[in-house]
Amino acid sequence: MSKKKKNILLFLLVSFSVYCSLIVGESVDEAHGLKYGKITLDYLLSLGQINRSMEYREYYSPIYWSLLYFFTEIFPTKYQIQGSHVINLLFSLGTIFGLSKLCKELFNKKLSQIVFLVLYFYPIFFGHMSINNKDTIIAFCHVWIICLLFKYLKNQRVKEKANNYIMLIGVLAAIGTGINIVFLGSQIPIFIIILLEVFYFKKIRSYS
Repeated sequence: MSKKKKNILLFLLVSFSVYCSLIVGESVDEAHGLKYGKITLDYLLSLGQINRSMEYREYYSPIYWSLLYFFTEIFPTKYQIQGSHVINLLFSLGTIFGLSKLCKELFNKKLSQIVFLVLYFYPIFFGHMSINNKDTIIAFCHVWIICLLFKYLKNQRVKEKANNYIMLIGVLAAIGTGINIVFLGSQIPIFIIILLEVFYFKKIRSYS
């Protein structure tokens, strides 16, 4: 398939997913997540002056929900849910692109394209791309933390790039942990593999 045809296919896929995100309707806990985001954002922007109570507040650090609510304020109030769907969709598409990029890094370009299409058309993932403001965001953080760790290993001798990758990993870790406290625990096997790579295998570094 030529590059032009691939770009047309990609445009059609993204357009279809945007269309679905606009017509799918509100999910069960979407309004609840936006409420969490509003309460936290009000608290932050008022420097603690507005401090409304929130159920199970001590168990959550709703970074993503705060950002989600902030960006949905761009849209008219009656389109707030559709706006949140589009934002969730961008992160979900970012997950697919990130996983495709990771497969290209580990295997080859052809396999990465197959993985892209399989994940896009996978019913469970596609059905959650817009309406799920938890699991798809955690998937995004998982995928891009691994991608950034690979980039760090390849560029760790370039101090500026290495520092940027570490900061981005920290931001993603904060967002993932804010949604699910056990997020960092699920990253332990990845960090063990990275440590083995740094101190023992040294295969990724040899390409830098």
